[in-house]
Amino acid sequence: MNITRTERYLASHHDKNPGVTARSFAARPVTNGTVSFTSTYAALLAALPKSDVPLTMLDLACGDGHLLGLLAEMPTAHTLIGVDLSRGELDAARARLGQRATLCRAKAQHLPLAAGSVDVVTCHLALMLMDEADAVCAELRRVLRPGGTLAGVVGARPPPSLALDALMQLYPADSQRTEFAGMRLGDQRFRSQNGISDLLAAGFDVLQFETLTSTRECTPAQLWAWFGDMYDTDLLTPAALARFRYNDLNALQPLCGPAGTVTYTDRYQLFTTKVPE
Repeated sequence: MNITRTERYLASHHDKNPGVTARSFAARPVTNGTVSFTSTYAALLAALPKSDVPLTMLDLACGDGHLLGLLAEMPTAHTLIGVDLSRGELDAARARLGQRATLCRAKAQHLPLAAGSVDVVTCHLALMLMDEADAVCAELRRVLRPGGTLAGVVGARPPPSLALDALMQLYPADSQRTEFAGMRLGDQRFRSQNGISDLLAAGFDVLQFETLTSTRECTPAQLWAWFGDMYDTDLLTPAALARFRYNDLNALQPLCGPAGTVTYTDRYQLFTTKVPE
C-alpha cells in the first residue's frame, strides 16, 4: 500500500495512541442549538436513517471501533464494516468488537469494497484530515448504493477566544519534527459548509448540515491535556513541546475566573447527504 507523508504520520500517531479520538470525544456533550447530545458520536448516530431492515454500514477511519460498537447496539442487526490505516487502532477495534464487525486496513481513496455494496457510510472527525479529498468523495460515491447515505462529523472553525488566541500565538511552528515540518493535514474544504458542498456536488444530493458546539469550563491543566492530544502539538520536537506547554499554561493562568477555570468552545460540522436514487 502506497501512503503519503501525511498518511504515514496519522497511522503512526494512532498506532502509538489507539483510542485517542474516542477518549477525547466520547464523553464530551455537544448541542446543535436546540438539541443536546452526549457526544459528537451520539449526534452522528441520531442523523442516520432509521431502518428495520438490516443495512450494510461502513465506518471510515473507524479507529478503535467506538462508533461501530454503538452501531452494533442498534435494534436492527446491521452488517458492519470498519476501515482504518492504523494497525494499532484496528487491533483495539478487534478487541472491542470481536465478530460484530469486519475490519480491514485500507486507504479511503481505495476501498476494498464492491461498487454499490454499502447502504450507509459514517466518518467521525477524519474526512478533514485526508489527502486527495476529491478522490475520497468519488470512492465513497462508488461504494454507496443508489439512495445510500453518507454522514460525517468534521472539525469546524471555533469561535474567537482568549484561550485559543494564546495557543495559536505561542505555537512554535518552526520547531516541528524534521520529518513532518510544514506538513498540512487534509483539505480545508472539509472544514466549511461551502467547501463540503463543493466536494460533494458530484454524485450526491440532499445535503444537510448541523453545527455542533461544545462549551466547557477547564482549568489550565485540563485544557492543556486537551491541546496535548492534538496533532499540532504531537508534531513538535520534545524540547519545543515542553517549552510550549510551559508558556501556554502561564498564559492561560491570568485568563481564569474565580473558580480557576477558563471557558473554551469548540465547533464541529455534522453533515448528511444521499446518493441519488
